[in-house]
Amino acid sequence: MSSTVRSALLALAASSAASASGCGAAHGINGGEVSLRPPAAAAALPATESGPPPAGANAAPIAVPAPGEWKTWSHEQKLAYMKSSFITAERTLFSTWEPVRYRDLECRTCHGTAGVSSGTFRMPNPDLPRIPPEPEAELSTHEPQVLDFMRSRVVPETARLLGLRAFDLESCYQCHMRL
Repeated sequence: MSSTVRSALLALAASSAASASGCGAAHGINGGEVSLRPPAAAAALPATESGPPPAGANAAPIAVPAPGEWKTWSHEQKLAYMKSSFITAERTLFSTWEPVRYRDLECRTCHGTAGVSSGTFRMPNPDLPRIPPEPEAELSTHEPQVLDFMRSRVVPETARLLGLRAFDLESCYQCHMRL
C-alpha cells in the first residue's frame, strides 16, 4: 500500500473516531444511473408522493427525494432529511464495511469539522482522504477492497439517498479532494 493511501485511510479513521454530531447538506452531486439499495436502509425510508416534510420534523424518517428533487429542497428540508434518514442509512452502509470504525458515523465524518461548524456542509471535504489523479490505477493496486466498496456500494447508495444518478470514478472528487 502506498504511504499516501495509507496516510489518507488513517486520517479518515481518526476523523471518524473524533466525530461530533451535527448534520446537514448543501450537496450538488451529479452522474450516472442508480441500482443498489441495501435492504436495511431501504426499509427505513418509506416512499411518499408529497415530498419532504417541513424542517423541524423530528426523528421520523423522511422519504428519499425523487430524481431531481434534491435541488429544489430548502436548506432546512435537506437538514431535516439528513438528520432523520440519510445519516442512519449511511451509518448502516458503512458499518457493514467496518462495524467498529463506523458505528458512530456522523455528519463530521463526511463534511468535516469546518463544514459542520460553519453550517455550510460543503463538499468536497479537505478532511477526507485525498484521491490520486488516477484513482482506478492506484486504488485497484493498493486498496482493491476499498475501491470496490466505494464503487459498488457507497456511490450508488449515496446517490440514491440524494435522489441523484450514480456518478462515475471521476466523481470521487464530489466528496474527496485530489492529491
